[in-house]
Amino acid sequence: MKKMLSLAAMFAALSYASPVFADTDITVYGTLDAAFGDVAHSLSINPQLSQSVNPVSPQKLSVPGAAVGLFNGGLSDSRIGVKGKSDIGSGLKVFWNLEEGFNLPTGQVNNGAAALASNAGTATTAYTSGGSLSGQLFSRQANVGLSNGDWGSLAIGRNTAPINDICQVYGPVQNAVLFSPLGFSGTYGGGGGVTEDARVDNSLKYSNKIGSFNFRALYKLGGTAGEATARAAYALNAGYEEGNFGIQIAYQAFTDAISGSLATTSTIPASLNKVVPSNSVTITAENTSAFMAAVKYKIGQATLKVGYEQYILSAPTDALPSNTTANTATYNYYGQTVSGLINFKGAPQSVHVVFGGGDYNFTDKLNVAAGIYDISPQASAGTTVKSENEIFLSLLADYHITKFLDTYAGVMYASFSGSNASFAPSTYYQDNVVSAVGLRYTF
Repeated sequence: MKKMLSLAAMFAALSYASPVFADTDITVYGTLDAAFGDVAHSLSINPQLSQSVNPVSPQKLSVPGAAVGLFNGGLSDSRIGVKGKSDIGSGLKVFWNLEEGFNLPTGQVNNGAAALASNAGTATTAYTSGGSLSGQLFSRQANVGLSNGDWGSLAIGRNTAPINDICQVYGPVQNAVLFSPLGFSGTYGGGGGVTEDARVDNSLKYSNKIGSFNFRALYKLGGTAGEATARAAYALNAGYEEGNFGIQIAYQAFTDAISGSLATTSTIPASLNKVVPSNSVTITAENTSAFMAAVKYKIGQATLKVGYEQYILSAPTDALPSNTTANTATYNYYGQTVSGLINFKGAPQSVHVVFGGGDYNFTDKLNVAAGIYDISPQASAGTTVKSENEIFLSLLADYHITKFLDTYAGVMYASFSGSNASFAPSTYYQDNVVSAVGLRYTF
């Protein structure tokens, strides 16, 4: 709460600091989005998690029942930001953007890492992996750069990954946080297998548009002494949008990506006697690569959207050290204690995501959207990875009361099947449903 108050005070001061920023166009903006809803099978609502609940992952039969209450960001993560631009001559402009996400029902900043850590040992509240929104001062983005009308723009700092950018526009049902696996999960919706990579620290992001063609390129500097490529990444995106038609293609690859997971007795080193420290996480290192292609086409008042994504997880180039108490003590995960180290092993694992749907404008205020998502891993030859499949069906009605204020109602049904242990009907529910009505205000 103190962090949110200090951010608000700083943004207010920037808005009125005209003597210093006389030649700078400064905009304070934000989104306030909260929903009242129900998840049929869920752990308790988490006050730190940007989505409040997790309607995407299978839930154990031991989960007591439904989670009913106020959820953050049914459509969009609540946020506040300040951005600016200034003409510095010779056709050049400097721009910057600082944006923080927060949980509107509780006033706490988004902190997926803390939500994960608080569930160490035995999970009691909803969680997912860090999701790249983990308590940073400006978790959603923080960058500064230069732009030119002919040469494009270069942003330096914390930037969104290109697949994340595509999902924002090409994801069915508005890429809604509660009603879309792309909107909920950075694993599918931007990170290419690792949620933490939906937003990229220490990166350079180039963007340009020539006629109907657009281009993006991103490079992440790893910052590891003596190893220039360790924890580095790159991404490329090209697209064409003209009239009613649009297509986007992207590829991104991360070396030694780090993902967080629950700390359990199976991930704790023997030196800790298999006792799970409270407020701790386990981290995994892996190389990732991802490809996405998406198409949209508008016909009258309807817009159709389809897409395909494949991401591959493989062994890290620079593995984490052995899983000992001494080694875990040298790591932290967004400020959280690390109590276990894992390296991806075995043959690469490929995951396929197919999605489609669209929306229809019944009036200039009412839009109804529907989507279907099919997610399945495919084991490489010679591996023992078992099959699993996830199907999500979404329906969303969005009514704009004014340009800046809308109300919505949505539902998403999830079905889980396969021989993977995490989908076993003797242990896990085979389906789940989230439904909610909400209100969103943008400024």
